[in-house]
Amino acid sequence: MGQVLDMAVVEELLSLSDDGDPELLLDLIRLFLDDGPAKIDALVSGLAERDFEKMERAAHALKGSSGNLGARLLQDTCERLQLSTRKRDLVSSAELAPRAKAQFADVRDALQGLQRRYS
Repeated sequence: MGQVLDMAVVEELLSLSDDGDPELLLDLIRLFLDDGPAKIDALVSGLAERDFEKMERAAHALKGSSGNLGARLLQDTCERLQLSTRKRDLVSSAELAPRAKAQFADVRDALQGLQRRYS
């Protein structure tokens, strides 16, 4: 899980509660898991439609939520994807969108493990 998630970020989120209650972490995980698939779908459909604005919005949102939870690889890929869509670089975008989708699946699995641990 350490390579998928920066556990220092997870620990920081846990430390924000005075009594060690993991509710903030669990809320962020729920939001990510609820909203993330739509963002990934927007990346995939945006690529198929060559809709760079749609892809940029989805990459931007996913970059932020990934960073909040310490998913650094996904955050980096989304940042690069956001930049490539701004440049309307179809080749780079076509490489990065599937990478983001695969990394999202890894992050989802890691976060579901955290949900089980702290629920």
